[in-house]
Amino acid sequence: MSSCSETNVQAELIALYTKLAKQPDSDLGWSKGKANARQLGYSGIWLDRLPDVVWESSAAVGNPFKLGEINPGQTVLDVGCGAGADACVAALHVGSTGKVIGIDCTPAMIDKARNNARHAALNNIEFHEADISNLPVADNSVDVVISNGAINLSENKDKVFQELFRVLTPGGHLQIADMVRESDVCSNPELDEESWADCVQGTLVADKLLEVITNAGFADAVLVELTGYKTSKNTNGALMHALRP
Repeated sequence: MSSCSETNVQAELIALYTKLAKQPDSDLGWSKGKANARQLGYSGIWLDRLPDVVWESSAAVGNPFKLGEINPGQTVLDVGCGAGADACVAALHVGSTGKVIGIDCTPAMIDKARNNARHAALNNIEFHEADISNLPVADNSVDVVISNGAINLSENKDKVFQELFRVLTPGGHLQIADMVRESDVCSNPELDEESWADCVQGTLVADKLLEVITNAGFADAVLVELTGYKTSKNTNGALMHALRP
């Protein structure tokens, strides 16, 4: 997870996710790493194939690969890619004839993602430092969009989903894992910018997030399941799927 907006929240996000990139053993208050990925149902094949360093800065809140197949030759976009663990998994799926594009706004995460791809001997991935509400990706060029714990961090979710709609091909799939609120009332009355970075303050209730996705033009937006990943008493990881008509 990591994605940035254009306000002063950005500095908090970049500081936290720089720390996660450079000090992956830091206690940040939420689960991360290979053990967390295994708990979320990531295949043992992927966990064994990719070096441990690929997983150490991964803070997955769910498993977007449970939401649909990714096939050889496809182009996959990972928004808020962090250190690139999901991008590397996607690269294993698309093979040498496919391509994976990772987008993140934290420079340290992009540096680590590129190094992780090299450690994994994957040359079908490219990483770009950018805000996910302004993607450096061509229209109608992506078959599948994945994201893991990043979109809740954006203050401009409407624009994010408009961008994802723009880059997907007709018939393309949106497969996201993200945090949602379990009620409109937040459990912590002292939320601040750090808790936004911790995937709490920027969350929406699931129905509202599905409404934002639908308003961007997507069809059949649905909450598939809650993952049990917690960033606060009032938030839960969620898997959501939608189609680009």
